[in-house]
Amino acid sequence: METETSKEKTSDNPRTLKIRVSISRREDLRVKVGDKLNAGDVIADRNKERNALVLQKQQAEITLNRLQTLKAARAEELQKPVTPDATFAENQAAIRRAQVSVDAAKRNVGMQETHISQIANLPFPGDLSKIKQHETARLALLKGELLEAESNLALERAKLETAKANRSYSEQKDTLEIQKQKITLNEQHLTLETNIAQFEAQITNLNAQIIALSAVRAPFAGTIKKITWEGQTNDEINVVILVDVDNGNSDSGAK
Repeated sequence: METETSKEKTSDNPRTLKIRVSISRREDLRVKVGDKLNAGDVIADRNKERNALVLQKQQAEITLNRLQTLKAARAEELQKPVTPDATFAENQAAIRRAQVSVDAAKRNVGMQETHISQIANLPFPGDLSKIKQHETARLALLKGELLEAESNLALERAKLETAKANRSYSEQKDTLEIQKQKITLNEQHLTLETNIAQFEAQITNLNAQIIALSAVRAPFAGTIKKITWEGQTNDEINVVILVDVDNGNSDSGAK
């Protein structure tokens, strides 16, 4: 709103007051020639546009609150899943059992070899070759059992190494997945920050527009003397209202 006053004054008030307003519709102008004004009466009010901006602001604030809530929820630190310590107890127990079998098989082989070596010294009349042949065959069987036990021990040890390798791979995979999730979270966080900043700027701009569309009110009591329609710029109609200001002795009705 722009105002211009005449040089002639009565008391502390100007004699005439020129008020320039910008409106978008004829209905925004709330006065006509001859209207009596009290100080504070509305002269022009672009309430339709202002209400539309207020609605836009409310919608933007709702979206902003939703984004801020989402940001707070996603700002929580990602924690690595708690997994039990890898003791490999089952594999280690299997290795111990296999080792016991190997030790027992070795003892059996050793005892059989000692037994065969003592056959020649037995006080047995006759041919001992058949007895030695039988015990040698038994020794071969025991050696086969030892070989099988050693193979089983090697297998259980290999299973332990495989379990350790699988565990290491799983932990590395989990770590990489956590890092991937953190990267994704950071990207989402940056996007949210950008969107929040945009909506905050939009709300600030809407507030400025709402303030600019505040109702134009009469600063003094008086009478509308003349209304001049100056022209239109884009969507705004420029209007000049000339007001005869009351000297303070006359009564004027409130609008």
